[in-house]
Amino acid sequence: MDPNEILAMVKSGVTVSELSSNLAESFHRATVSELYAWWRSNRLLVERSWGGILDPPEMIIYANNECLLPDDRIQLKEQVTAETLKIATWNVNSIRIRLPLILSWLTEQQPDIVCLQETKVEDHQFPEQEIREAGYSAVFSGQKSYNGVALLSKLPIDEVQYGFKDGYDVENKRLISARIAGINIVNVYVPQGQAEESPKFQYKLGFLAKLLSDLSDRFTSADPVMVLGDINIAPDERDVVSAEEMKNRVSFHPKEHLFIEQLKQWGLCDIYRKFHQEGGLFSWWDFRTRGFEKNEGMRIDQIWVTAGLSKLCQSCEIDIDNRSQPKPSDHAPVICVVKNLALDPARGEKISVR
Repeated sequence: MDPNEILAMVKSGVTVSELSSNLAESFHRATVSELYAWWRSNRLLVERSWGGILDPPEMIIYANNECLLPDDRIQLKEQVTAETLKIATWNVNSIRIRLPLILSWLTEQQPDIVCLQETKVEDHQFPEQEIREAGYSAVFSGQKSYNGVALLSKLPIDEVQYGFKDGYDVENKRLISARIAGINIVNVYVPQGQAEESPKFQYKLGFLAKLLSDLSDRFTSADPVMVLGDINIAPDERDVVSAEEMKNRVSFHPKEHLFIEQLKQWGLCDIYRKFHQEGGLFSWWDFRTRGFEKNEGMRIDQIWVTAGLSKLCQSCEIDIDNRSQPKPSDHAPVICVVKNLALDPARGEKISVR
């Protein structure tokens, strides 16, 4: 049986034993690995009746302790190519504390791709099962109590890279990237920097320089690239309450603004400013000063895209309502809607995204 025939069988629905019987010697490790890859990414439906005992059968969500049984009926979901993709970034400030809010937000907003920062959990504690039950596959890189980044997606996640290509700053889990729906997604949690005289500010500047060089080594400005996350820099005076009070302070420092200019020169644009030119629109508010209630914050969570993607973006919003929910993060999600690269923008026909 050739791969196309195997694919056709799984698409139409078949039990594991029937597939094994039809493939005979061809039912080898590669086929099983493919089935599990589809199952992990929520593309494979698995119904289990325990030999006809359960009617109707139960739907089995992939988990590390689950395996396919001979009587399981499996079916590959049809991949529907949507006209647009909803892509979001959100510093959740602890995924364990915020999990109920995250799950309700995923149900309400139905984003296709989500970049999370400050998950603050080691990988073995990441709530992968709950995320999978919500309809998303996930890749993540975390550490105890600090940092941590994750990518959630309804679509297949390819070419995952954990951290920087050359292994820089490997002990701090602040960067993860992947190719999803033809877009090179770079999810970053930039260090805060503390104060100008602090060694942490020098670490931040070094991190920013390495991020720019990593982008240059891996991509060109002609590629579909999206850099998003907690950038921890307010780009201009509209993004802070008072530019005078913030002058030369971390998150609004000239050396950080130099990095912003370098991002622009490389070929990225802050997509939020394509749709919103006014000031006083923030994504982070300090809990300690009741900043949200006073609308005293900063816009430090951003989505930067290359020119080709910018033309396909239809909107970009800060989800303020989320910040007003019980037990919120101090950051609000930022959400953009972009035309799907799997469709030719000129003709509306399917094209390859690889």
